[in-house]
Formats: sequence, structure tokens, C-alpha cells
Amino acid sequence: MFRRALVLAVVLALLAPPAALAQGGAFGPLPQAAPEPTATPTADQSSDSLTSDLGGRTTLWVIAGGLLIAFVAIGVFISRDARRALPKDHRPDSHRLREQGPHKHKRQAKARARARTKAQRDARRRNR
Repeated sequence: MFRRALVLAVVLALLAPPAALAQGGAFGPLPQAAPEPTATPTADQSSDSLTSDLGGRTTLWVIAGGLLIAFVAIGVFISRDARRALPKDHRPDSHRLREQGPHKHKRQAKARARARTKAQRDARRRNR
């Protein structure tokens, strides 16, 4: 079965180039195009063109405003959903003091380091 399909494909591939050559060259001369009749100019009324232009601008402004409102609404929805999905222990508490936060030990370590630095500076001044 496979051999028959292979032989058929080879025969068709060998017969395809003569058939393509019988159609003519791809780069032969092109037929001349028919000349286009010249259009007679018509007088444009300026009031019609201004009203159609303003109508298009108004439509674009309405679309832009609608998109702006949609993007703001999507942002608000996403932020509210993110706050609701946050676990209770990770939510910021407004009544909690700053010193009671998770970085309390770092603040204490910094305060101790500043005190040591100040003591060393004072000791150097006394020993001058």
C-alpha cells in the first residue's frame, strides 16, 4: 500500500513540470490595462464635510470615554478581589502600631548599632 502511494507521488511529481510549462511563462508580457475614465470633480459643500467630521470625532470621544471607564472598572474589580483573597494574617491592620510589625527585630538591631556607634564616637572625642 505504501509503495503504491510512493510510486503514484513520484509519477505525479514528474508529470507536474511539463504541465506547468504548458501554461506559459510567469514573467511574460502583461496585457495592457484599459484606460480609466477621468472623473468629473463635484463641488463639495463645506458644511456637509464639517458635520460629518464632527460626528466622527464625537463618536471617537464616546468610545474613548467608554474604554477609559471600562479599564478603571476592571482595575477596581481586580484590586477588590485581590484584597478579599488575601489571608487574614497577611492583611494590613490600620490600628496596629509600626513597631509591632514583622520587622521589629531589625529596628531594634539598628537602634543598638546606632547607640554603639555613638558611644564609640564619643570615646574617640574624649581620648583626643
